[in-house]
Amino acid sequence: MLGGVAGGLGDYFNVDPLLIRIAFVGLMIFGGAGLVLYVVGWLLIPADGENVSNIEGFFRRLGLTSQRLAWIALAFVVFIVVIAGAPVGGPLDGSGTVFIGPLPGVNQWTLWAVAIIVVGIVMLRRRESPAPAPPAPPATPAMTAEATIPAQPSTPAVTAVKAAPRPRSPLALYTYGAILLSIGLLALASQMADVSVSPGQFFGTALAVLGIGLVVGAWWGRARILILVAFLLAPMAIVASFITAPLAGGIGDHRYTPVTAAEVRDEYRSLGGRLILDLTDLKTGPRTIHISVSVAVGQLVVILPENATVELRTRVGAGDSVVLGSQDVGTSLDSSYVRHHFNPISYILDLEMGIGQVFVTDSRINW
Repeated sequence: MLGGVAGGLGDYFNVDPLLIRIAFVGLMIFGGAGLVLYVVGWLLIPADGENVSNIEGFFRRLGLTSQRLAWIALAFVVFIVVIAGAPVGGPLDGSGTVFIGPLPGVNQWTLWAVAIIVVGIVMLRRRESPAPAPPAPPATPAMTAEATIPAQPSTPAVTAVKAAPRPRSPLALYTYGAILLSIGLLALASQMADVSVSPGQFFGTALAVLGIGLVVGAWWGRARILILVAFLLAPMAIVASFITAPLAGGIGDHRYTPVTAAEVRDEYRSLGGRLILDLTDLKTGPRTIHISVSVAVGQLVVILPENATVELRTRVGAGDSVVLGSQDVGTSLDSSYVRHHFNPISYILDLEMGIGQVFVTDSRINW
């Protein structure tokens, strides 16, 4: 109705364009994703009877090819991600530091998702140009004269004919583009729709697209390299499937020792390393303190006050859980622990570990 995107997609997939229009409208509730995808489709999908899209035609007139645009887009996103939140010297606040924050309403993961989608679309849109045929040699007088001489009977000579090399199949390139496009859309949906997506789901999506590419290669195209990629990706997918903790926080060793109730956070997150939460110095009135702590890969240590009323729930994807002397080792560990004492302060702790160890103790020794 506006740019012909839904009508073109309906004609291509042989479905009613009204269904595609309804899908675009339905995606509007996810932060306006329907409008964004419609504009992207209008820019990147060629019109009927044309080989290049609107944006490609515009950039080609500027001398920019698809490959160059992909590198420029990646460089721009990397630049934004690097400077987002980075301190840059300046006199604006009197301290010699100017804080450059992230773009309003946009986080770094969203920028990376958009960059991956752009690269995937560029790879899917790439076409293999046929090699030009060599020009025929011009006719010479000698050749013309020889053509007028009647052929003499002779024994036919056997000559070796070299088979022409088969053209390269674009199936592997298309599969890589589909993988990047699928992962980028999944990451974008997780950011705009606030849906939790684990690393194992990203790897699972990549393996699923690889499998589809191998199945397609059984009838069309040649992409034996995808077998090697699948073998390399499968172990990483298995490891990533155990990382169920949120991918948030920094990397390294962090120790938190809150003293007052105002210093206690609701959440403590770490992407990798050791996180120590020491609650032994906490001084507050009678209350129930609820804290969620997670580490994606590494070690999580919680030091509790002696004789504290505690309600614990621990989840470990792969590794071990040691709670006040009780140890559990394995995968997909999910356990609960409750301890009651005559203490005005009670703790409700939700501890989550992807791959590593959860250690809960009431002694500061060695920590």
